[in-house]
Amino acid sequence: MPLTLHLLPLAATVALLVSRRVSMLTAGTAGMALAAGVLMAALMAAQPSGATAPDWPAQLPGLLPAVALKAGEGAWLAWHAMSIIAAGLLFHRAFEARAVKAEAQVEAKTPAERRRAVFVACLLAGPFAESVTGFGVGLVVALALLRPLNLPPAHAAALGLFSQMLAPWGALGVGTRVGAELIGVSFTELGTASAALMVVVLPSLLLVFWRLIHGAGLTSSLTDRVRDVALMLALAGLLWLTNRFVAPELGGGLATAVLLLAVEARRLPRDAAGLSRLLTLLWPYVVLVGGLMATRLVPPLSGWTANSLVLDPFGGLAPMPLLRHPSTWLVAIALVMLASLPRGRALAVAGPALRAALVPMAATLVFVELAAFMAASGGATAFGQAWQAVAGSAAVLAVPVLGAATGMLTGSNTASNALMMHIQVNLASGSGLPLIAAAAIQVVAGSVCTLLTPGRIVLASSLLGLTKAESAIYRLALPIGLASTASLLLVVVAWVWLA
Repeated sequence: MPLTLHLLPLAATVALLVSRRVSMLTAGTAGMALAAGVLMAALMAAQPSGATAPDWPAQLPGLLPAVALKAGEGAWLAWHAMSIIAAGLLFHRAFEARAVKAEAQVEAKTPAERRRAVFVACLLAGPFAESVTGFGVGLVVALALLRPLNLPPAHAAALGLFSQMLAPWGALGVGTRVGAELIGVSFTELGTASAALMVVVLPSLLLVFWRLIHGAGLTSSLTDRVRDVALMLALAGLLWLTNRFVAPELGGGLATAVLLLAVEARRLPRDAAGLSRLLTLLWPYVVLVGGLMATRLVPPLSGWTANSLVLDPFGGLAPMPLLRHPSTWLVAIALVMLASLPRGRALAVAGPALRAALVPMAATLVFVELAAFMAASGGATAFGQAWQAVAGSAAVLAVPVLGAATGMLTGSNTASNALMMHIQVNLASGSGLPLIAAAAIQVVAGSVCTLLTPGRIVLASSLLGLTKAESAIYRLALPIGLASTASLLLVVVAWVWLA
């Protein structure tokens, strides 16, 4: 089959996304339909008699079971992410609906206190919320903490976007999980490799962070900067340890929670009443993180939850152990929170939350199906081989650039990984860059650059009550994406040409 036909689904999807005239769901649906057609054409061409115009209608019924099987496998892979999307939104809405209020934030008065508050909001509290819940919740939390500091609004919005820097673990790592399943590696392996890259990415982001806070009227001493670097390296180390030895879905949440406790320890309440109020506010997150850790680390619970109530409809393709799956815990805790509300109020919270999940769930499904069809038809392999023929040894340099571009276009690390994961690992073949490294670069580049999607910029602007400020925010935030992509390009260069 010609390369142009193989690439038609991807090209059409990207063109529709770039046009901004249709939604991501519509673009993905069009690409999925084209990919299914290309798969059928590839299957026909593989028949002993080939595919000719007169006999293709007769061959079609015999090909439908193979296409349906691939569609079923894609839907099952997507369901892992879709279930977390619905459960995560239900959890978040239930958490917000409770009548529990946080204590008023103590106003930061000195320049040092304001700087510390900005660091905590942007690089710890925001990323924690995004890791545990996802869907831009981290940005909402970060800007809520920044608003009392009276920073220039555009700078505050750009700083709030740092809350998305741990998007590979956003919504309990849903996009990274899909990427791992698409290429047949373990979630732990891909999560750990992605965490290793953050040792390079996080310090590079500090350069932009310092520039933005300086523009906002805050200064950084040498001691401040050394402390910032130490904390970001500690965050990267905790990410790696959590992914490797605990659970990749807890990577961002647990790592940021540990550092938050360390940085804010002196400001935590010391009396029993204060601690009780804090636990009353935060118990859903404590139970979520603690429960997921226990099902993986505490025997015999870990063995029982791994082997009981396991859904495996495709014989080893991404089995789903219900008792330790994040969606199960999210739903269970959300139901407990909803049970404390009046019945009418609980239904008013749950119904809109589940309706709000329908579009991102559908978008996840069509993009994963698109990826599954393209992989089955050989489109990803064909693109990788063609690009290597053109670019030679430099072909692998496209890995972080393509990841960043699709993350910015789609605004979803799940969609970005679904579109590009098979292509990226094919680009890396023969270059010296290991498959898992290419996959991790795709995950990190695509995830971090979702903060530059128009939806995130508009959300930041609207949360601060700004009008016609999107261009200014984008100019300030663009270096965040450029810094992360440049640092990953350096990793590729070092690995391929210096290793």
